[in-house]
Amino acid sequence: MASRLCLLLLVACIAGAFAGDVIELNRSQREFDYFALSLQWPGTYCRGTRHCCSKNACCRGSDAPTQFTIHGLWPDYNDGSWPSCCYRSDFKEKEISTLMDGLEKYWPSLSCGSPSSCNGGKGSFWGHEVIIFSHLLLTFHR
Repeated sequence: MASRLCLLLLVACIAGAFAGDVIELNRSQREFDYFALSLQWPGTYCRGTRHCCSKNACCRGSDAPTQFTIHGLWPDYNDGSWPSCCYRSDFKEKEISTLMDGLEKYWPSLSCGSPSSCNGGKGSFWGHEVIIFSHLLLTFHR
């Protein structure tokens, strides 16, 4: 569990590096109230997998995840709603290439679908999370 938290903090730091690349800010968003850490159990999720692709960790056979993995760390409001699509950022996955082994192990994508409804659904799973982290870090840093 400690290694997962370390990875989570590393990804948050990486996201901070992208904070300067923020192109657009949705000013209608208010400051969030708390963070929600979401874990996922791959065994149950993967059991329902009907489509395999290269980015789906459920389709790795004996190398598929067998422990809880990180699904996300998200800002939430006390009223049950949450900020969404707050920033538009250019995410370059190659800039986190040294973290990919750890991300694939502790924070894998378990689907083939579009990772986000933000930015036209374009980008990678981790790009989507970095955009959310950029929001977290910029709001939290104020």
